Amino acid sequence: MKKVFFTFILLILLASCTNNSSQISFSKSDCEKNWALCAVFPNEKVKFYSPKEPIKVALLDSGVSSSLSIFKNSSIISYDAINNKPTTIDSLGHGTAIASILLAPANKKTVHGVSPKVKLFDVKVLNDKGGGDVDNVINGIDWSIKQDVDIINLSFGFQKDDKKLKHAIDKAIEKNIIVIASAGNTLGLSTDYPAKYQNVISVSSVDKNLRRDKFAAKGKVDFVAPGVQVPVLTPSGKLETVDGTSFATAFVTGIVSNILSKNPEFEREDVLNFLKSTAKDLGKKEDYGYGLIQYN
Repeated sequence: MKKVFFTFILLILLASCTNNSSQISFSKSDCEKNWALCAVFPNEKVKFYSPKEPIKVALLDSGVSSSLSIFKNSSIISYDAINNKPTTIDSLGHGTAIASILLAPANKKTVHGVSPKVKLFDVKVLNDKGGGDVDNVINGIDWSIKQDVDIINLSFGFQKDDKKLKHAIDKAIEKNIIVIASAGNTLGLSTDYPAKYQNVISVSSVDKNLRRDKFAAKGKVDFVAPGVQVPVLTPSGKLETVDGTSFATAFVTGIVSNILSKNPEFEREDVLNFLKSTAKDLGKKEDYGYGLIQYN
């Protein structure tokens, strides 16, 4: 009797540790409409895992229009780090575009989220003109650390180093948070901060021919991802295409989220090694880093 009882308990424990998954396949037509998806998912299909505890992603940006119908099944928690409020308004549209790359479910508008099962922490640190104050960014990072997030996405940068910003980034990394930042649209000049910091994953962008975007930064680049003519959604729910390392960064954040969803025991170095082993080599390290981010 004791043996049967023990077996029953063991089965319950195993069931509770199992990740549920769902698979999405992309048709040739899907790839023509959104080349970026099929660039990062070269098998033209992807499995999304649902761990017991969802992966937490902090998106520090201009806010997210979380009331859009496309986000109705998404888990989004908001914080305005500029005004210290629990809600955000995205008048710029930048944050909503990034969120659509991450979260959007399958739909007729050709935008499909790279990691739709994450729990998103929408942290407003950029104003309505896209400007950002370092102190607000630090406030957003500190708040994200308190929420025990797994990933911080920074789709913006500063030309100059700032000791206080580096200290905040270092605190996040010490907590085993993976920090991913855009290299910047510097016309081929040096990488922006905080992407330039050693332990931050720096992302530059490529076009559909897998060539570095002429506007993208060079130098300290870890990976590249699609960042030219990428379909996104605006705060009003309309479809538009955008360019920039900001949007490439969202793809890397989504892929890292998928890796952690499947392998929740992974530490930061495990994730980096996985990314390096699956990246597609495209050429010079100063242009492409370890290559195009991919998830098979």
